Amino acid sequence: MPQLIAVGLVGGLVWYAWRALKRQMETVGEELRQQEASREPRTVESLEKGEDGVYRPKDKNRG
Repeated sequence: MPQLIAVGLVGGLVWYAWRALKRQMETVGEELRQQEASREPRTVESLEKGEDGVYRPKDKNRG
């Protein structure tokens, strides 16, 4: 009987931890969606080709 109680306690802890993990994942996902919505979209015009042939974001200070 004590083994059944121990298994029940462990099962309860696992269930609680899983719910907490899902809640935290939802919070992080919402923050990522908000950040993604607030950032400006990248376009081809916002990139410039460097001397080494690699495209990089344009420096806003240089225009």
